[in-house]
Amino acid sequence: MRPFGPRPPCDSRATDHPSPASRALTPMKIILATGNKDKVRELQVLFGDVPVGVAPDGFDPEETGTSLFQNARIKAEALRADVPDDVIVMADDSGLFVHALGGRPGVYSSRYAGPNATYADNCNLLIKELGNEDDRGAAFGCCLVALAPGGQMLIANGVLPGEITREASGDDGFGYDPVFRPLGDERTLAQMTRDEKSAISHRGRAARSMARLLEIS
Repeated sequence: MRPFGPRPPCDSRATDHPSPASRALTPMKIILATGNKDKVRELQVLFGDVPVGVAPDGFDPEETGTSLFQNARIKAEALRADVPDDVIVMADDSGLFVHALGGRPGVYSSRYAGPNATYADNCNLLIKELGNEDDRGAAFGCCLVALAPGGQMLIANGVLPGEITREASGDDGFGYDPVFRPLGDERTLAQMTRDEKSAISHRGRAARSMARLLEIS
């Protein structure tokens, strides 16, 4: 097994080097450009005391990008014009990249088993397609794009290496959490507490990188 999984595709322009302009972003408010309540729950607790709001009901722009960065940017830009000028619009795109499947499901992770697929549908299809494959290496990837007042774009990435289990385990988490075991752990993400998951997850790593860019202590 190649333990680190395929490298999730992120646009080559993505960078997490702080810009001096980011120092002017406090006090601040963040609006998340997503309708996924599970993502909102995970992200809201990762930005300290900064108020975090969510996109209006029905927000669901078409994700036509071929990388996590492109899709995150599409979502952020789709919401920018609909919120006050003084807030930061932040969008997440994430995916699961599996070695033996050539990087699939990748940017299509949320709709792997079809446009109306449930989390269980996607997990079941993944296990079925891997079958008895010995190489079960995989990686979760997350790209966060923040559009700040004044037009500045900040980008942060996070990766979590691991492997796909042969059956689902655990009752917490969402998405592919029940079938993903992080490298060096015996549990799936769905068997961890929320705090344990946030400490190591791809989304947690991206959010902490973004918090540094925004100078959130």
